[in-house]
Amino acid sequence: MVGRALPLTAKPLPCIAIPTTAGTGSEVTRNAVLISAQENVKAAIRSPDLIPDVAIIDPTLTYGTEKSLSARCGMDAFTHLMEAYVCGEPNPLTDMICEEGLRRFATAIIPACEEDDPKARADMAFASMLGGMAQSNAKLGAAHGLAAALGAVLEAPHGAITAQLAPYVMAENILAAREAGRITLLNRYRQLACILTGRHNSEPSDGIVWVQRTLKRLDLPSLPSLGLCNTLFEEVATSALRSNSIKGNPLPLSRERLLHILERVCQAENLAASPDIH
Repeated sequence: MVGRALPLTAKPLPCIAIPTTAGTGSEVTRNAVLISAQENVKAAIRSPDLIPDVAIIDPTLTYGTEKSLSARCGMDAFTHLMEAYVCGEPNPLTDMICEEGLRRFATAIIPACEEDDPKARADMAFASMLGGMAQSNAKLGAAHGLAAALGAVLEAPHGAITAQLAPYVMAENILAAREAGRITLLNRYRQLACILTGRHNSEPSDGIVWVQRTLKRLDLPSLPSLGLCNTLFEEVATSALRSNSIKGNPLPLSRERLLHILERVCQAENLAASPDIH
């Protein structure tokens, strides 16, 4: 039964987690994700008992991973770090974790995927682990809320979904923050942009542009090419509003705003549109 929040009734067997990709950070989380075909939903089981007893992060195990897999896993790590950094419940510990993870990610994602560079692979492995730690000690947001809903109806990798949603969720949050006069949140998006671009004078929108250019460089599939169409919008938005992840979004997003995000994602496929925050 999905959504009843029942506790685990038995302690899991001892577990040693050794990731072979740099993306989920699940080796340091208390989360397990399941898809219920019967209820057409993707949901997480969370318990301290699910935290692995030992986590071994060895970046050499990611060497030779194909570009597409490295890219979608890496962008999942980015979305963990980005959403935990701007979430509605940040804290000094996760701020430090996210800033370090984002710095490493920003300089490592391209050489890791395109050149299989050892230092970049190590930085991505570390950033992925930090992303797992961040999401476990802060919150996520609408990108993961929508991704959970889409993951139940599209046969597509989670990392590819979150990657394509991320810049549009960033744009919608920045727009909503401006309308609400949330200066502190806008400053957080400005700092995010400074970390990603390496420029101290960056504006919040520069972070969106950086993510869009990175996605183009990584050649990740668009959501329409993975099956997203307007007939799914209502179902996905309604399901996303029930997700735990979206509760961590830095400010509430209405059903209409979620529909706008999905519409913009599909417009980008047809019109080469970029997220608009003006």
